[in-house]
Amino acid sequence: MTKHSSHRMILVSILMLFFSSLKGQSVSGTAGLFHIPSAKMFPEKTFIIGASYIPKPYFQRFDRRVNPGMPTYLNVSLFPFMEVMFRYTHELNMRVNPTTKYYPDRMMTFRFRVLKEKKWIPAIVLGFQDITKALGLSSTANNYSASYVVGTKGFEVGPLNVDTTLGFAYDLKNLPSEEYKGFFGGIEIAHKSFPFTALMVEHNSHQPILGIRHLFMDRLQLMFGIWDLKKMTMNLSYHVNL
Repeated sequence: MTKHSSHRMILVSILMLFFSSLKGQSVSGTAGLFHIPSAKMFPEKTFIIGASYIPKPYFQRFDRRVNPGMPTYLNVSLFPFMEVMFRYTHELNMRVNPTTKYYPDRMMTFRFRVLKEKKWIPAIVLGFQDITKALGLSSTANNYSASYVVGTKGFEVGPLNVDTTLGFAYDLKNLPSEEYKGFFGGIEIAHKSFPFTALMVEHNSHQPILGIRHLFMDRLQLMFGIWDLKKMTMNLSYHVNL
């Protein structure tokens, strides 16, 4: 082994001590690609706190598209088959007070895995965003509601791990699907030698998004993307196994 090769092997070994397998957290707060949800589930008792930046005019509250937005969220995997998230979505450049009558959006999300991934079968997850209104427990506005079924299947293509995701968002009772409408999908690609970094290409049923994800020390995830291939977007989240 040459001196150059030895130095390279030492560098890779050090990196592998600090980084481990990738776990995808979308800007919307749930397990997913960049913006869309996937059928992947985090391990039981995983706790995640994070925040995202969504540029204008792609951030929408009611029919407004004049400001960027910042969703902040808490996500907990209560069981291997169940994920619960609370999201607080703030429209930037807006003051919260009685005069403006502006208050950030608050939303609960529940996700249930109905089928585990197998050799020839994708994982299947049912997701319900802002479900309290559909159950008649809330009369507030549903700016980011969505009910969906999504499937994810992983493949090995040479040195690459490729995850493909396809989902469909639909209206549920009196709860129209707002954040996603109809079909959405995407592809996530990671090299086996660097599983802590992934490239993502998706369509969230409204616009295409290109992004990159990196996980530091199996805890801190940073994502950068280009929304509609025009505007910069990002996400920062911290993962803890309770």
